[in-house]
Amino acid sequence: FKNIENSFEKLGLSLKKLISITTDGGKNMSGIHKGFVGRIKTKMIDNKFEMPMVFHCIIHQEALCCKVMVWKNVMDTVISTINYIRKNGLAHRQFQQFLEEIEAEYGDVIYFTEVRWLSRGAALKRFFTLREEINIFMNEKEKNVPQLSDKNWILHLVFLTDMTTFLNELNVKLQGKEKLLPDMYSDIKSFTVKLKLFYKHIDEKKLDHFVCCKKAMETFQQCNWEEVKVKFMSIIEKLQNEFSTRFSDFYSIDFKIKLFQNPFVVDIDDVESCLQMEIIELQSDECLKTAFRDCNNLIQFYSSLCETKFSKIKYFAKKMLTIFGSTYICEQTFSLMKYRKSKYASRLTDGHLNAVLRISTSKIKPAINTLVDAIQTQKSH
Repeated sequence: FKNIENSFEKLGLSLKKLISITTDGGKNMSGIHKGFVGRIKTKMIDNKFEMPMVFHCIIHQEALCCKVMVWKNVMDTVISTINYIRKNGLAHRQFQQFLEEIEAEYGDVIYFTEVRWLSRGAALKRFFTLREEINIFMNEKEKNVPQLSDKNWILHLVFLTDMTTFLNELNVKLQGKEKLLPDMYSDIKSFTVKLKLFYKHIDEKKLDHFVCCKKAMETFQQCNWEEVKVKFMSIIEKLQNEFSTRFSDFYSIDFKIKLFQNPFVVDIDDVESCLQMEIIELQSDECLKTAFRDCNNLIQFYSSLCETKFSKIKYFAKKMLTIFGSTYICEQTFSLMKYRKSKYASRLTDGHLNAVLRISTSKIKPAINTLVDAIQTQKSH
């Protein structure tokens, strides 16, 4: 908190302008009374400033939602098998050579790392694709894995693989530098609707969206689907509850996001009284309606509005634009800093590091020609 406060003073900014805070959800950051957020709130109350909105990083919350799919009996077998193949140099080389000889689809299995959220989906998908080859190899090594011949276990594996793939795809969608909160929120809402569809399709044994499940079912002549589907549906239900609970802070501003995304379709009675007059003016202007339809960029549209006529709408839009849905940019900057501060760049000063990070995280193109012209170069004699 002191560091942030000092930065605000150094930059000549007032806490009065603080609109929102996005954290990683840690207690030292998001405590109600103590943590960083608690101290900010106390400061705002003392100065009688408007309280900022507080959010937990969408990407981090999505990763936490995945934790409900523990499935220990599947993951333990997959991880132990992968570790056996890869930890021993000779076994690993023999496995790769075996896959090459039989012209398998992939040339190796992938390690699973808990801290890398997307690694589970990649490891599971590769393991399922190579399950028959892995079974043959493990039997040759006299390390029999009975689960690879168990239909129920394989069904659990393929369902977990498909669901993890869906969650990984969502996670990748949420990443990126220029992702606005409404875009990320739309992705989350879209996925919650998909979960309802998944629940219904599993119940009805419709596996068009479950690629691995469908492939496994085609190879099985008989299997007890009615028995395993109960667990699958319970997992989807748990995911639905997790998404509903964890993203409640974003659901609470659902109407504000809708208003920002499309001010032409909202009901005037639902809009804040301070914005109603300008929203009526906006919705009645056919030229602006056409401009909104033709413009694919919300920033450009709100920037084009007349300052005197739509000052309150523009202020509202600015507030919505400054909300960070995730800590992606912050995490990326830390990664860049860690990469730059290596043993090969030990002479970097804070000034150098600041310049390098500015170049790495900015879209501003340096005026190379101007910089070169300003430097006195060595002339030939």
